[in-house]
Amino acid sequence: MRVPTRFAAALLPVLATTALWAAPTAHAAEPALAVPDLTVVSWNICGEAGGLRGQDGYCPYRNAPEKKIEQVAQVVAERDADVVMLQEVCGGDEPGSHMDLLQQALGPAWSIRHATAARPDGRTDCRGVLTGDLGVLIAVKGTITSSVAENTLPDSPDDARTLPVLCVTVAGWATTPCTTHLLPGDEDRAAGQVRNTQEFLAGHVPGDVVLGGDFNRNTDAPALSPLTSGMERCVDATSYHGWDSATQQHTWHRLDHFFVTLPSYGTRAIACDVDTSRMDTTPNEADSGDPDGYSDHAPIIGTFRGAPVAGDLTGDGRPDLVAVDTDGKLRLYGGLGTGAVTGGHTVIGNGGWRTASVTHRGDFTGDGREDVVARVGTELRVYPNKGDGSLGSPTVIGTGLPSDARVVGAGDVTGDGHPDLLAAYDDKLWLYAADPEALPTVLPPVRLGASGWDAMTLTAPGDADGDGRPDLLARDTGDSRLWLYRGMPDGTFDARTEYGHSYGTGNRPLLAGAADADGNGAADLWTTTDSGTGTLMFYAGATDAAGNPVDGARTTVGLSGWNSIVLIS
Repeated sequence: MRVPTRFAAALLPVLATTALWAAPTAHAAEPALAVPDLTVVSWNICGEAGGLRGQDGYCPYRNAPEKKIEQVAQVVAERDADVVMLQEVCGGDEPGSHMDLLQQALGPAWSIRHATAARPDGRTDCRGVLTGDLGVLIAVKGTITSSVAENTLPDSPDDARTLPVLCVTVAGWATTPCTTHLLPGDEDRAAGQVRNTQEFLAGHVPGDVVLGGDFNRNTDAPALSPLTSGMERCVDATSYHGWDSATQQHTWHRLDHFFVTLPSYGTRAIACDVDTSRMDTTPNEADSGDPDGYSDHAPIIGTFRGAPVAGDLTGDGRPDLVAVDTDGKLRLYGGLGTGAVTGGHTVIGNGGWRTASVTHRGDFTGDGREDVVARVGTELRVYPNKGDGSLGSPTVIGTGLPSDARVVGAGDVTGDGHPDLLAAYDDKLWLYAADPEALPTVLPPVRLGASGWDAMTLTAPGDADGDGRPDLLARDTGDSRLWLYRGMPDGTFDARTEYGHSYGTGNRPLLAGAADADGNGAADLWTTTDSGTGTLMFYAGATDAAGNPVDGARTTVGLSGWNSIVLIS
């Protein structure tokens, strides 16, 4: 038998995950938590602009960072914000930097990351009484599990300026916050920065994203379209005040915006607002007196509907487990957000599932709810979720599959915003990509793996390595090793690495990717065991000494009864 070590796939960008289940044991259900809305504040605080009153580089309270941060903290409190994005901000661990002051003001429940920018002369340090390095910053009410940043400004022979984009991954969040600051003027160079930003997001954050910042252009500016044409726009109102000293005229501009991943249904934005009360609107003249605001930009505030959590069928923001029992009934076990599942279960399919291949990972119908997909006989079917995990009448989306084909919901493999399917049969691996023009149907299958797949048990863990792309787990039933195939930016899977061993079909009969079942930002795994009448084990995602994803600490989350289960997903 030849097991594939590398195979091509169509684009593989978004988080993919597979949820799992539990049998008779006693875990008290916790209160349901609806997928929360996300309120984001973005503000160019001009925290490092030079110049005195009346000069071009003037910024109010430049040398009083505590006043600026006090205002940021007030906006957060007033709007009950979950995310803060700041541009032209001094970051770093130095006492007294904007970042240090913000951490003190927001408290230990908040996590902060900063990315450094450089001025035209190449310097990065903040000047005068200010400490830290110039750049952009993201603070979140939660735990940042990873961050990635990159300079997006094309090189120029005229200066050494850099402007970064910064993104952070937050434990338990399906949405990735990102911020950037685009170059004003110089349209050719700015166009290059837009392209670089788009490529950065596609390569590092191909899933759900909310991008905020100072774009130095209106939302409908043609220069922004390569970046924003596929995103929903939020905030398109005056957010910047300028003063033309030659004409003695005020100027007003729309420069600060949010762009969020388009949903497959409805809209994401609930509210989009500009807080002009904190924007300095006085003439910039030496004799103009005190400013009436704290920056030449206003803070913008957007509230967005929470992105669906992969694996969540019940709508409470936690990945769930489905199972088929020996009577052919389909069961739903609600995830508790800790890796455990409810002791009791709900029957969501009364019969006929005994020989089916069942999976769930994404909204196939476009109504905002995660659905169940199954190969029943030779048909591929989508069962729409009614909102609580119960299922509606199926739609047949494929026919002629072998009756032993194994189907896995892998997430958005193609990068078009819709979940896709993988199937293993005839010793090959196939991609069934969603057809965006005719949901919930799929396009004709594309072969990804040429041979060696009959011996593999497949499951989709989601983003096991934290790079924002869906990965694939495959258990070799011959040697009982569990292999990880990492999703790559170019839409392929990388050479396999060992994720775990001793996953034999005897001691670990069933396994399924659990998405991020414990809410810590890492992809997890559920398996059944041969102990007693069968237990359910939860394996928390972990990394080895080299930083590679591996199976982590295991916990028994189902005490007995799992030998009556023939499939988990």
